[in-house]
Amino acid sequence: MKHTRGLTIFLTILLVLGSFIGWWNHRWTVLNDLRVPQTRTATLFLPGTHGAWLSLRSMVTSLNRPHVGTFALTARVTWNGHVTWQQHQAVGRNNPLIPVIFKDNTHPQKQARQLATVLTQLHRRYGIDRVNLVGHSSGGTIAYDYLNDHAPAPVAVARIVMMGADFPERTRLADRYPELKILNIAGVIGRTGNDSEVPANTVTPLRRLVAGRIGQYRYETFTGPVWDTQHSLLHENPALDAKLMRYLYPPS
Repeated sequence: MKHTRGLTIFLTILLVLGSFIGWWNHRWTVLNDLRVPQTRTATLFLPGTHGAWLSLRSMVTSLNRPHVGTFALTARVTWNGHVTWQQHQAVGRNNPLIPVIFKDNTHPQKQARQLATVLTQLHRRYGIDRVNLVGHSSGGTIAYDYLNDHAPAPVAVARIVMMGADFPERTRLADRYPELKILNIAGVIGRTGNDSEVPANTVTPLRRLVAGRIGQYRYETFTGPVWDTQHSLLHENPALDAKLMRYLYPPS
């Protein structure tokens, strides 16, 4: 009897685990039919505080597919700002996707200055002159601080997507970027008004900071269950990935 009960429990666990794996894999089918224009505009991915390669790995690798994007490079930045490059695939008219990994990953303003070095080298080494930025959490703050840097890189920032980012003690954008478009996304778990870490009402002040300084600003909430909208799971959400790429690479 004990053996039978143990076997039943074991088989039940396997069934539940198999169902979960099947459901998790099915979520990613939303990307199967995704098609966006292929361009030389590179998209750089900026992780948040204490973020490393694993932070945005699934987002970058899931978008590395035909007709969507190409995981072309990884940029790694040391504490003192030295950049090393790892090339994975050709950099061309294939929507290059580039995660940026900062060794010092707790100081957004410093990282913003280091980002200028990354973009300058990207231009000189690979001929990229137009980029998008995707920032999760304080990665969005890095992108904003870069815009306020008085020594920008010789590239044009076309579009920025910020996810679960807040902007403490930030002043209004100093310079004008008439061609720049920003999509600011807040995750909201059910009716909580936050993503478990960042309240939506701390994401919205960006509108005031960029008003009259950029070409277009859009704010959206991404509302749903915890496994879709929790702060650290926003970048594990294939539906959000698809929305992001359609925004970054609109039809010509």
